[in-house]
Amino acid sequence: MLELLLSERDPLRVLALGAHCDDIEIGAGGTLLALAAREPAVHFGAFIATSTPVRAAESHAALTDLVAPMQVDVKIANLRDTRLPVDFDALKDHLGALASEPWDLVLTPHADDAHQDHSLIGRLAPTAFRDHLILRYEIPKWDGDLGTLRPNLYVPLSAERMRRKWEVLDEHYTSQHSRDWWDYETISALARLRGVECRSTYAEAFRADKMTLGLTPGR
Repeated sequence: MLELLLSERDPLRVLALGAHCDDIEIGAGGTLLALAAREPAVHFGAFIATSTPVRAAESHAALTDLVAPMQVDVKIANLRDTRLPVDFDALKDHLGALASEPWDLVLTPHADDAHQDHSLIGRLAPTAFRDHLILRYEIPKWDGDLGTLRPNLYVPLSAERMRRKWEVLDEHYTSQHSRDWWDYETISALARLRGVECRSTYAEAFRADKMTLGLTPGR
């Protein structure tokens, strides 16, 4: 499978969007680990639309751990959980403000996600980030929407990196330990299936709606 490489611009600026704390880490935590290990350096930002004080602290800790030794600037909007469509204008304003910064890569939930909060961010992302590479991630959930992403881009993950992703999630998101789906099998099972699709042990899958292929230096 042909491998496309990100520009070696220094630093690469990566923004991750999530409706809730743990969305980013579940959907793209392995990718953040891979980016943090990249040379040259990466500048990370994160935006989370809804939260509580406990969950916000968990998210700060988890995202900081994933991108270490790099740093991450986490912004939390404190909009209403499960009610983001009602807060459409406020969410649009937050994303518009973020889009004024020179991000190279934006990670976001996908527009066909069955959770209304996820899907709204996915729909609004390209209206705010018009000159950015947007990669849409997936989140396994009760709603049973696997298959709606139709991925066309993969980030291969080693078994060690997959295990590290789970260790960060489980260490920092103690509020989720009582969930019946919260275990390594859930997180790794989807990654194993996506790995099959790109000839890797594990992988995180994304959908890129628009990309340009730079074939000529300087253009």
